[in-house]
Amino acid sequence: MSDDATTQPPLPELTRILTGPPGKVLLPLVALLALVILNAWSTPGGGLFPLILLGPMLGLATIVVWTARFVVALLRFDGRSGLRRHWVRWACAPVIGMTVVGLVYADLPFTARFALSEASLERFARTVTSGAESAEHTDQWVGLYPLTSIERIEGGARFLVSGSGFLDHYGFAWSPGGEPPAESHTGYTHLEGPWYVWESRF
Repeated sequence: MSDDATTQPPLPELTRILTGPPGKVLLPLVALLALVILNAWSTPGGGLFPLILLGPMLGLATIVVWTARFVVALLRFDGRSGLRRHWVRWACAPVIGMTVVGLVYADLPFTARFALSEASLERFARTVTSGAESAEHTDQWVGLYPLTSIERIEGGARFLVSGSGFLDHYGFAWSPGGEPPAESHTGYTHLEGPWYVWESRF
């Protein structure tokens, strides 16, 4: 029997890609998507609207691509051997996805980002409350948040997080004396201590 008869033909390029483990393209995209979703859900009001809209769509597309590749690899003998050899790479995307879902469900992105920014936000709020003109009305980063619509209120200060929400926008109010006075176009939800989530309604 000739060598040509015993040599298996090379796999077509598309089949090789579909049966191969996730690698240089898919895994970095999954990691980037995870960071985008965690960043979106770390802002008050449930996240930045464009990212909240984009995240699930990209997540669904990623699930479809990963599932299709996994099924093709599972149905082929050469693909199943690759599943065993590269199980870590195959497991990365589902593990990242489940971790993101768990973190968002527990509201940890927002809790962690606010905790890391609270001291800076309070110093800034005290500066605004004291009447420093340089602090008011100037968009700027404070802690880990880009702030806009910065203004004094009775007994405190408030500021929106730039880009948050869609029609309604969200930010923080610092009011040591209790919930800020109600207004027709605003709403406040107590966060902790002197802090409230400020909703500026459309």
